[in-house]
Amino acid sequence: MSLKAISVTLDDETLKRIGQMAAAMSRSREWLMAEAIKLYVAGEGRFVLEVGQGIQAADEGRLIDHADVKARWESKRGVSRA
Repeated sequence: MSLKAISVTLDDETLKRIGQMAAAMSRSREWLMAEAIKLYVAGEGRFVLEVGQGIQAADEGRLIDHADVKARWESKRGVSRA
């Protein structure tokens, strides 16, 4: 795996907070920012995949009625229907 340097423009407050966090973790600011970006990309990647699957399901007509979704949700929460 090769690493590439990039440039990011941040406001003073964010950069200060990154510096404080990095110091508290005994890590460099660069390490902390790289880890933050990795976590963001992983999380957003999952989100984009799930949205894509939802769109495909809707396009194929695989939908669930709102009342059914609500009933399932309420049953998981232990809410009784009155």
